[in-house]
Amino acid sequence: MRCAVYARYSSDLQREASIEDQIRKCREFAALKGWVILDEYIRFDQAISGAALAGRDALNALAADAKRKPRPFDRILIDDTSRLARNVAEALTMVATLKYHGVGVSFVSQGIDTLDKSARQLVTINGMMDEQYLVGLGDKVRRGQEGRVLKGLNPGGRCYGYINAAEFHRP
Repeated sequence: MRCAVYARYSSDLQREASIEDQIRKCREFAALKGWVILDEYIRFDQAISGAALAGRDALNALAADAKRKPRPFDRILIDDTSRLARNVAEALTMVATLKYHGVGVSFVSQGIDTLDKSARQLVTINGMMDEQYLVGLGDKVRRGQEGRVLKGLNPGGRCYGYINAAEFHRP
């Protein structure tokens, strides 16, 4: 089995080592299965949200490669469904497109193989949880911003033309 690997982390606040960790887990999985990872098809997107597939150059390049004839790999290994997408519809569409072109996806940490009969249901259930994470995170960010506004502070970042009182010091 010839395998590609895809990894992703969401923001510049996360450790770049996350990519290495995800790839390591995929390598371990492939070794247990006796599968071969093709180093030229190890791809990753750094500091890019999983909310949408747009702008995910590495993932979209793998999807384009999967459509080539002859197909360069048989399977894409991804550590977790949340690394593929945090949008159920886009995750299912990507999995279906890959499957149509004869490429399976293995979600290593969850043990999901998209070529199994129950895979669509498992990707859907996990995808719903992945998507809900973004909803919950958005709620927490808005809660924090509201708290800052109630204290009379700027809810986020710097505003052009204004100086935060705590930062303003006259000599």
